Amino acid sequence: MSASLTNLEREVIDLVARENWPDFRTDGLRVTRRENTGAGRFTYLSDAFAQDLPDGSYSAQGRMIELEGVRNGLGFVVAVSSSRLEYIELFTFGNVEWDGVERHWAIV
Repeated sequence: MSASLTNLEREVIDLVARENWPDFRTDGLRVTRRENTGAGRFTYLSDAFAQDLPDGSYSAQGRMIELEGVRNGLGFVVAVSSSRLEYIELFTFGNVEWDGVERHWAIV
């Protein structure tokens, strides 16, 4: 599978990149697979430009995603491993399930 990022996934990457990797290009990103966990989703990525990034887990200054139908919203982390963007993790807070559908959302 090689698919495009959803609008939510793209906004998460754009926000994290603006705060952490100012020259990062998002136009070469593709989704290799998505895994819904019931309480979140992992979106695995490939980068056509193979941009080097510092390893770690990145979020965006305490921001979260308000999502219709998900009490307490979603958190997010972007993971970098072996200097490459690896995945976006979206996750619920507490004992809350999410079906992976991106209903009306806003990052706050």
